[in-house]
Amino acid sequence: IRFLLSESIIPAGNIEPFYLQPTLGGSDINGNPALSSYQDYRYRAANLMLIRASFEHSIYTWPLGIALMIDEGKVAERRSDIDFSHLAHSYSAGLTLRAGGFRMVYLLFSWGGHEGTHTTGSMNTSLLGGGARPSLF
Repeated sequence: IRFLLSESIIPAGNIEPFYLQPTLGGSDINGNPALSSYQDYRYRAANLMLIRASFEHSIYTWPLGIALMIDEGKVAERRSDIDFSHLAHSYSAGLTLRAGGFRMVYLLFSWGGHEGTHTTGSMNTSLLGGGARPSLF
């Protein structure tokens, strides 16, 4: 279970630039899924609340696993508008490929957001050789 609350304190008469505002929907710029049944960056505002319940388990001793996820979230321009009413929701189910007990690759099918379905996949960046090697540039 995860609860994320991101609030901005902005002086009166000012606004937070859109490129600094957190997003919900699909995956964010870092590839973190939130409300996966929506398109990427679907909801954007200065204040954000996300509630996630997830379950992941390997199948027998195989490196294959299953993942189930429920996301509920909301964004708002004013902090006082963040509450538990009218939350957007998304349900996800999928397969994971595991190595050493950790999820390395996952493929999720998401639905329930009144805007269709969304299939997402992700790979752990350590599989790409993102170690402590110096840059070639």
